Amino acid sequence: QEDKTESKSDNRASCAPRLSLVFGSLLDMGATRRLHTLSVLLSLCSYPVLSLHGLSEFGSVVDCWFVEEGGGKSSFPNSIIQDPALMLLRTIPYQTGEEKELPSDMDLPLKPGMFFDVRDYSRITAHPGLKPPRDPSEKPQCEINKYSPQESSVSWASQLTEDERTPAYHSSIWFCSHLQTFDHSFSVASVHRVISGPRGMDDSSPQQTSVVLNVFTRTPLVKTALRQDILLDCGFAMDRKTGFAVEWRYQFKGNGHLVYAYNGAKDRVDAAEEGTEMFFYELHSHGNASLLIRNVHLGHEGSYICTVYMPNLHAQRTIDLEVSESPKLVLSPDPLYLAPGQEHTVLCEVSSYYPLDVSVSWVRKTPGGNGTAEPIAGSWLSGHRNNPDGTYNVTSYITVKPAWGDHDNVYTCYANHASVKSAVRKSLTLKVAGAAGPSLDDAIGMLVCAFILYGTLKFFYWIFTEKVYPLIFNSVDEAKEKRN
Repeated sequence: QEDKTESKSDNRASCAPRLSLVFGSLLDMGATRRLHTLSVLLSLCSYPVLSLHGLSEFGSVVDCWFVEEGGGKSSFPNSIIQDPALMLLRTIPYQTGEEKELPSDMDLPLKPGMFFDVRDYSRITAHPGLKPPRDPSEKPQCEINKYSPQESSVSWASQLTEDERTPAYHSSIWFCSHLQTFDHSFSVASVHRVISGPRGMDDSSPQQTSVVLNVFTRTPLVKTALRQDILLDCGFAMDRKTGFAVEWRYQFKGNGHLVYAYNGAKDRVDAAEEGTEMFFYELHSHGNASLLIRNVHLGHEGSYICTVYMPNLHAQRTIDLEVSESPKLVLSPDPLYLAPGQEHTVLCEVSSYYPLDVSVSWVRKTPGGNGTAEPIAGSWLSGHRNNPDGTYNVTSYITVKPAWGDHDNVYTCYANHASVKSAVRKSLTLKVAGAAGPSLDDAIGMLVCAFILYGTLKFFYWIFTEKVYPLIFNSVDEAKEKRN
């Protein structure tokens, strides 16, 4: 019921990137990353205004796109309108009265209202990754949207609107922004309140804003193996002390559910999925809204949305969780002993890997060659087999029919998989019977066998001469004496 209510609300009330909202029902994690790549490419086409006007002395200057939905008749998808914009993330002085004023004669190649002079007193947006890079291709991703404050419909945040100190009553113009570093190490969503005065349609002066709410993550993408405990990082900062609520939701391939809900005003957990945990002292003292997930399994893979509510406002960040498990290899038979001309099938068991895609190959290396490995053609694969934990197994086969000269050939099985940077490999050495003279180990073994054989014969000889022989001939002598 709460999900349906939220979905019917105006998109401007949700501080989420517009591209994600319009195409959200079509996106899985891979598509989301492809969409992010597209937005980065678009950002590279924005106007290079950084060095034209010397704005860097006032703070970090970020090229952005101002994105809003067009008024198309079709409800899905709406058209997207994008305009180049510029965001100046002001350097906040630690003492009042030190803030510099922007020059009044700036002539920026932007539409009116597309220059945002931003003051973030929490300094969350002062992250080093959001500063202008030396390489223009490594600029941060930035998007700005319109925003409309409204009451929340979820039960753990609905009571926050009783707080009359909410900033939603002090301004009628709001924006939200989305910033992400080039290397995906930091991402922040910010709700801005316009603090400059009324402006006309053709007014090209900067729109001065103050950040009211920041929601950020230092791990937009988390990769983990199975059965690990992982922390999904999420933090927030508000410009005033007021009630708040935190919500975590899970989404994967169009399906989703509530994972955790915490009412900060009442200090009450309204919902918590088994195996999840939040840290309430850190939450209240430092704005740490991170979620701990214990004993990760494949059902945890997907996107996690961290939403922070304050009176009439909320912002969110998405953390993608990828689960992978590297393959394990077993060769059979190992060791491999064959007679010349004897044909045998060698197996490479590739087990316990996830995700499904894996490629298996074989190479052979001869001891007398130049050290290069020769690919083996003619291998074949079994079908993929499922394990109870959701991982997969597959078996690769080759046929070996050695000649005398194949003695000590090394056969190596390689498995390439997304969970490892380089292929996992396993090797065995072929031993051809009679291809080499007796080794030191063989000589020692033969000597030991000779001693054992000699000792056995000596023992039986002693038994016969000392016990059996006297017993037989003594009995014959006694019989002759009795007859005489």
